[in-house]
Amino acid sequence: MDMNGKKMLVVSAHPGDVLWRCSGAIAKHVKLGGLVDVVVLTMGTGGEANELFKSGLNTEQAKELRRKDFARAMEILGVSRYEMWDLQDYRFEITQEKIYRMVRFMRQSKPNLILTHHNTDLFNPDHGTIFPYVNMSLEAATGQGIFVDDLKPIERAPIFCFEPHASEVNGFKPNLFVDITDVIETKKAAMATFELKKKLAASYVDRAKYRAVNAGSFGRKGCEYAEAYEAIYPIAQDGYFVY
Repeated sequence: MDMNGKKMLVVSAHPGDVLWRCSGAIAKHVKLGGLVDVVVLTMGTGGEANELFKSGLNTEQAKELRRKDFARAMEILGVSRYEMWDLQDYRFEITQEKIYRMVRFMRQSKPNLILTHHNTDLFNPDHGTIFPYVNMSLEAATGQGIFVDDLKPIERAPIFCFEPHASEVNGFKPNLFVDITDVIETKKAAMATFELKKKLAASYVDRAKYRAVNAGSFGRKGCEYAEAYEAIYPIAQDGYFVY
């Protein structure tokens, strides 16, 4: 499948979410000729960097290390553009100002598809908030009456939610499996940039093996690693994300 010129937009609460949950799909999209923009809303120091504080770093040092490691991961994945907004995490709050900031980015990006968090995550106060934030921002970005920096409204893009940490208790119902067998080493390399998260990274490799079994059950023969997604809107166009 040719993704030449098709734009994927990833919006995540924290830097690590991009690596654990959707780096395989990012690598796959890039390999097929697509472009990827990423927005990381917070640095994750409120609750996603405990290992850094335990190692003796302060908040600014932890943020700087996250920036450095994430930059390496984005280079490995071939991401064309990324921004780290360094907003407050734990918990992220939706405001009109933040919505318009995302509207600006979406209108500049012009995505063909969007990956973001599922609307429920009992174990993280940010993840469940990001989906309505992204959905509200997309609605505003398509609105003819919303004026931001003379940027023109965009067409609605389908939203795919990546898998939360504990799918079973969060109501996650995957209806799309992306075969990442041919890019699994790229995903592993991207996750390895967060050196103190080796155990978590290993768990997501195991998760990818498990989801490959699911994908095989639904007809994807020869799949060894996969990522699971939930399509929120019915697909009424060329899905762009069905590899």
